Amino acid sequence: MPRRASYSLATIQALPAQTAYASEAATRRQIDAAESLIASIDVAGDYGLSDALQRIFGAEISAAAGEVVGGRALRADLATLVLDLSARIAMVPEERPGGSLTPEDLARELGIASKTLQRWRRAGLCAHWVFDAGKPRVEIYRECLDRFALRHPAEVERARNFRRFDTDERASLIDQAHSLLENGRSLNLAAKELALRFGRSHEGVRLLLLREFGLRPSARKGAGERSARLAERAWRMGIDPARIAARVGRSESLVRALVDRRRAELLRGVQPSWIDLSTFDLPGADETICSAPCVRKLQPLGLVDGDLIAMISSARELRRLFARDARAASERDETRGAAMHYLLRRASRAIDALPRWPDRAALDQAETDLRTALRLRALLVERGLVIALGRADQAFESGPDRLPCDELRALVRELVRSVQSVVASFDPSRQRLDRAVALAADYAIAKLTPAKRPARAAARHASGVPMQAMASVAQWQPLVDPMAHHAQLLAGLMSRGPLSITARLVARRHGFCGLAPRTVEALASEDRTTVAMMTRKLREAENEIRLAARAQ
Repeated sequence: MPRRASYSLATIQALPAQTAYASEAATRRQIDAAESLIASIDVAGDYGLSDALQRIFGAEISAAAGEVVGGRALRADLATLVLDLSARIAMVPEERPGGSLTPEDLARELGIASKTLQRWRRAGLCAHWVFDAGKPRVEIYRECLDRFALRHPAEVERARNFRRFDTDERASLIDQAHSLLENGRSLNLAAKELALRFGRSHEGVRLLLLREFGLRPSARKGAGERSARLAERAWRMGIDPARIAARVGRSESLVRALVDRRRAELLRGVQPSWIDLSTFDLPGADETICSAPCVRKLQPLGLVDGDLIAMISSARELRRLFARDARAASERDETRGAAMHYLLRRASRAIDALPRWPDRAALDQAETDLRTALRLRALLVERGLVIALGRADQAFESGPDRLPCDELRALVRELVRSVQSVVASFDPSRQRLDRAVALAADYAIAKLTPAKRPARAAARHASGVPMQAMASVAQWQPLVDPMAHHAQLLAGLMSRGPLSITARLVARRHGFCGLAPRTVEALASEDRTTVAMMTRKLREAENEIRLAARAQ
């Protein structure tokens, strides 16, 4: 029995179970309608799934509303749907002209491989469950094969003309190959000459000779996991790939490929969550969502981090300055929240589609999307923390800055955790960030504050309470944001000194100081240079920033 075909569209996969109670007559009508629709599908086109399924089932499928799918995926899934629907009715070989055959018998009759029939089934050749000799079997009607041949004449003709080496031809070919090899021909040249003599493909003859004479095709030299890990770590430290190649004994191009493969493996471990909004699938969503001014300009509010006393004071000042900015701030929150979720979704889908040896530009785009989402999340967390500290000011009579050091750290830590949780699940279509944060902050404060507070003197902090509260906003941040701990240094270097141009380049790349992160290709286009030159400039600039950080 051929292996069970799989679906690529979840909506179609659920249909057999949803229509399980349809009558036999209705199921036959659905099968006929699906087969007719398959014949009209253009693989290069896009189709509204709701309209396509309505032609088959006669009613609108609510789960498919608004979903647009490619013709190739739709055709393959409808062929699988026909097979699943046919399992519910009693089809027999004689009910269609020419009868039916199992895929194995049909492949043998046509002189083709059974795998070829499997490929044809994904291309729209319908198979059915048929009661043959009292047993249900997967079979293909000749009528379906004839219709498929009319739609794909060249493919069917090419498959029928392909023939395997028979015993006599194989023996003659091997005998002549012996003579050619003894006369000094290389195996490749012997295969090329014999292919011309026998009217065969060069590659087919070469593989036959390789199997016969016990040789193996030359393969790419295996690069172990240890080399890949070493190359990737060295690359992240800013070491030139040429030096890495000399160290691991590989070519520079292979080292770059190993680094890209390792980056893809690490990215697959990133599993961000996002809210899927209805606007994400609208035409032009890429340009509209990501080009909003508050998404392109990521200027932070200026909440002090590193000293809790200074943080509380700066939060009070920010609330005073932006007291009348509530409506604009709410709109800004909605736009940034939607952009954050959209970028996380786009990056996650791009990561899922990465092959084993990924394209470097696709990797860079996915990492840049994740980095931009981090910057947006950090801005939302900063605004949320300003609101949460305001709730703490209301909860404590003399202010949270009068709490003992340990209690103050515990309070801020819990507020940050609550705010980050709210931001990660923030749905801009259903809630306002300020209200959600205020509610979460009230819960966090109530959890840490006893019902009856003991009477005691307020704490006085002479030298502040050191603590980094907003250093990280996601568990996977170190993977895509390696320069985050140099953000303050970059802000200082950009304004003055000989490293101002270097610092600005790194800030543009990673999205610091209010700038949006950029891909290498975008930077190269802005600076009118090549991607290779920009890659080299970035590596040198990042190394200079690392040296400046060590010198401090």
